[in-house]
Amino acid sequence: MVSAKDDIRRSPAKQLMEKLQEATIGCHKRLESLPYFSTLIEHTLPLTCYVHQLQALAIIHGVFESEIIVAEHGPVRRIWRDSMKKLPLLLEDLAFFRPRHRAMHSHILDLAGDMSDRIRRLRLEHPPALLGYLYVLEGSTLGNSMHQPDISTTFHLPQLHGCRYYSSYRQQVHERWRDFSRAMNDTLTDEDSHAPIITAALEAFAELEKIYQALYPLRQQNGAPNASGRIRQINPEAGNHPMPGDERETAAALRASTRVWHEFPYYAHRFGERGRRFSDSDTCWLATLSQLDQESVNRQTAWLSRLLAARGMPSVMLEHALDALCEELTGVLPAARSSYEKLGTAAAGLRAARQKWIPQERCRELCEKFDRQIGTTLAEEHKKTALLLVSAVADEYNGIKGTVARLVTWMTEKNRFSDLFLTAVKKTLSDAENIADHKSPKE
Repeated sequence: MVSAKDDIRRSPAKQLMEKLQEATIGCHKRLESLPYFSTLIEHTLPLTCYVHQLQALAIIHGVFESEIIVAEHGPVRRIWRDSMKKLPLLLEDLAFFRPRHRAMHSHILDLAGDMSDRIRRLRLEHPPALLGYLYVLEGSTLGNSMHQPDISTTFHLPQLHGCRYYSSYRQQVHERWRDFSRAMNDTLTDEDSHAPIITAALEAFAELEKIYQALYPLRQQNGAPNASGRIRQINPEAGNHPMPGDERETAAALRASTRVWHEFPYYAHRFGERGRRFSDSDTCWLATLSQLDQESVNRQTAWLSRLLAARGMPSVMLEHALDALCEELTGVLPAARSSYEKLGTAAAGLRAARQKWIPQERCRELCEKFDRQIGTTLAEEHKKTALLLVSAVADEYNGIKGTVARLVTWMTEKNRFSDLFLTAVKKTLSDAENIADHKSPKE
C-alpha cells in the first residue's frame, strides 16, 4: 500500500516557470494596481508620464541587453536571443515623441539608474540571476499587448507610431512566451539553480514598482538632472560618468561626435546606432577632461585610446575626436581656450605616437594608393579605411596587442566586401607593417 508521504515524494518537482509565477503573482498584482496603469486604462494618463516610462525602460533595457550578451554562463547564453531586444523599439518610440517632451525627471533617472546598476552587479557576481530579470522583462510583453490599444487611444497615435515597444511581438506574443517558458524549463532543470533566479525576479519587480510609483503622479522636479542622468538621456547604456555642466559644452561635444562619425563611415558600418550613442556619451565625457591638468588629460585619453583600440577602434579615431572637440568647444566658449587646448595637446600626443612608426608622408602614400586600388565609389563609401589600417598597425607596435586583428577580422569578411576591397586591405596592412618593421622609434 502506497502512503500519502510516498505519493508526495514521487510527485514531480515543480518546474522553474511554475515557481516563478507562484513567487511573483503578488508582485504582478501590486504593479498592475498602481495609479499609472489605472489612469492609462481610463485614457487619462499624461503624455509626459508615458514618455518618462519609455525613457526609464530604455535605460534599463539598454544596460540589461548589453550585459546579458556578455554573461559568462551557458544557460543564459542558450536562453537569450537577440530577437528579445527591446531597446531598438523603445528608441524608435522616443524618437517619435522627441519634439514634444521635456528632459527626464532626475528622480526617475535615479531609479532607472539604480536598477541598471543592480543588473551590472548581477552579471559580475551571479550571471544566472539575470534570468530572473529576463523573466520579468519578457513577461511584460503579455501585459503590454493588452495595454497597447490604451496607449494608442490615449495619445491618438497613428498605427503603431509611438508604441512599438508595447506591441513588440505583435500577434506572436503568446507563442513567444510559450517558447521562452519552454526554454527556461528545459535548460534549468537543476532545482538548486532556481532560488537565485526567483530572488532576482522579485528584485526586478520591486525595482519596477518604485519606478511606476514615481511615474504617476509625477512629483515636482527640483533642479536639473544630475550628470549621470543627463548622460543616460544621451546614451541609455552609459554608466555613471561625468558630463559637462554647461549645456553649450554638451552641444559642442555632440557636434564634434557627429563630425567624426561622418568622417569615418566605418563607425556606422560596423557599430550602427549603438555605436553612435556611445560616441556621443564618450565625447561628452571627454569634454569634462578639460578641467584637469595636462598630465591627467594625457593619462585619461591614453587609457581610453587603448580601450577603444582593443575593441576595433584604432587610436586615430580618438585623435580626430579630440581635435574636433577642442575646435567646437573653443568656438562656443573662446574665453576657456587654454582649458580646451589640453584636448588638442592630447590629440597631438596620440598623433606623435602613431607617426613614430609610420610617418605622415608614408601614411598619406598608403592612403592614396588604397583609394586608387578600390576605385572612387568604394573610396568614398569607405573613406579613411587605409588610415584606420595604418593606425591599427601603429597601435599594435605601441603595445596595444590585438588591435590589428580586431579591425581586420571585420574588414576581411568575404560576405561583406568585394575581392577588390579585401586585396587592397591586405596589401595596405602588409605595407604598413613593413614600414613599421624598419622604423626605429625616435628617442
